[in-house]
Amino acid sequence: MPAKARVLIVDASRESRDILRTLLDRQGTEILETAQVQEATAIADRQQPDLIVCDADGDRSPAKWATRRLACQASRSAIPIVVLGTVRRDFSPLPGWDLVAKPYHYAPLIRKIEKLLGNRG
Repeated sequence: MPAKARVLIVDASRESRDILRTLLDRQGTEILETAQVQEATAIADRQQPDLIVCDADGDRSPAKWATRRLACQASRSAIPIVVLGTVRRDFSPLPGWDLVAKPYHYAPLIRKIEKLLGNRG
C-alpha cells in the first residue's frame, strides 16, 4: 500500500487551511500547515511534502520573495507547488508554478491537487 500523500498548506487564513485540511483529510492525505510563508521553507526542508499549496496573497515580503524562495526550493526538491493568488502585473509566477487565480472554488482546486498527487512517483 502506498504511503499517505503529504501536503503542506501555507495560508494566512485559518479558515482556508481548515477547509483544505478537511477536504484533503477525507481522502487520507496527511496535512502539514503553517500561516507564515517564511516558515514554510523550513517545514518543507524537514518534512519533504509531496505537494505544497501556498497562498501568495498572505506573503507580505517585498516582491513576494518568501513565496518565490519557497517555489525555488520546491523546484530543486521536485515538489510540485500550487500558488494561490490575485493575478497582478507586479506578480508573475516562475516556471514550474501552478498558479490558481483568486477567487477560486475549492472543488477545482482539490481536483488539481489530486491530479498532482496522482502523478507522484
